Amino acid sequence: MIRKIGVSSLLCLLAGAALAEALADPAKLAAANTGFAFDLLKQIAAAKPEANIFISPFSVSSVLQMVANGAAGETRSEMQRVLKTAGLPAASLNAASRDLNRSLLAQTNVTLNLANAIWYQNDFHLKPGFVSIDREFFQSELGGVDFEKPESAKTINDWADKKTSGKIKQVVQWPFPPLTRVILANAIYFKGKWDRPFDKSATTAHPFHPAGGGEKPVPLMWQRGKFSYQEGDGFQAVRLSYAGYRLQMYLFLPATNSSPAKLLAGLKSGTWRSKILTGFEDCDGTLALPRFKLDYDVLLNEPLKGLGMKQAFAREADFSAMAGESLFISEVKQKSFVEVNEEGTEAAAVTTVTMSNSAEIQPIKSFEMIVDRPFLFVIGDNQTQSILFMGLVSDPVR
Repeated sequence: MIRKIGVSSLLCLLAGAALAEALADPAKLAAANTGFAFDLLKQIAAAKPEANIFISPFSVSSVLQMVANGAAGETRSEMQRVLKTAGLPAASLNAASRDLNRSLLAQTNVTLNLANAIWYQNDFHLKPGFVSIDREFFQSELGGVDFEKPESAKTINDWADKKTSGKIKQVVQWPFPPLTRVILANAIYFKGKWDRPFDKSATTAHPFHPAGGGEKPVPLMWQRGKFSYQEGDGFQAVRLSYAGYRLQMYLFLPATNSSPAKLLAGLKSGTWRSKILTGFEDCDGTLALPRFKLDYDVLLNEPLKGLGMKQAFAREADFSAMAGESLFISEVKQKSFVEVNEEGTEAAAVTTVTMSNSAEIQPIKSFEMIVDRPFLFVIGDNQTQSILFMGLVSDPVR
């Protein structure tokens, strides 16, 4: 039997379908960001297999999506492939970025700040369409500076200092390369208390076995009780909630015959969402976690080129949607900070992208999980399944 549908009903159905699609875009973007996050960490870790690493892949993807709004042709297509956003139209992608940021900032139980900015050479003209898009969808601050004067670096560093509550004080250094035209930046700051804090009186020195061999005493925080826990192929994992239960730390301890790099090799967006996030179950056990504090900075040019983002760094790059002058990306770098203690976690990162004129050459049984060897950790948002921070700790007191 054919069911007749009136015009008003049809319009409602179409509107509902459009709404469902709109709501799905932030989820698609979060999945894309997760895939990019694991790809980027793998690239960085491969270059320095025994180093401590801490990054905000969310910050990197956010600022690169801003940059991609100024790219065209194959340069833009290449950036989208690396960022895993090739299937999302530009309008949907920008709207998804705005909605995802709004969702993250709606949290009230932890402190989470996101900020974007664009600084340009005073006599340099950015195209109005590019500026409008990044202002509307990324709430980007815009400012003219003179990159030939040291005050320009102070302006950017003061912004980073303010947006990260003083944790990232110097993200750029003067003098800048002589043909610097634009610097785009993303800042992220997070501070959250554990839903169930560790007892400071229980923290004791315990041998830790760094990736390079030997052992050294480190302060281990101990907690016993019911945890969200899982055991996988070659690892143990526990999920620790921050106040409000929305943000989580996912802590992975590889087996003694494995390593964080081996564990990371098998992780990607699909695995993370379909197996890892769904694999946790409530279980009684004991957790011992190092108290640690890391400052980290990394130049991301080579890792991004290794992922396939090559044309954006070449003098033939096409950023014609950003400006009339020929531009290319001369530098992508990130400075980050994290401190994990008995009360909770504080983390921050600032990612900058420097654009230069192209004339320049440039039911599980009870468990015991003693984190006394190199480990992997992720800080993510439970609602949007966005990964905000991630790291590998080879030596917590290096």
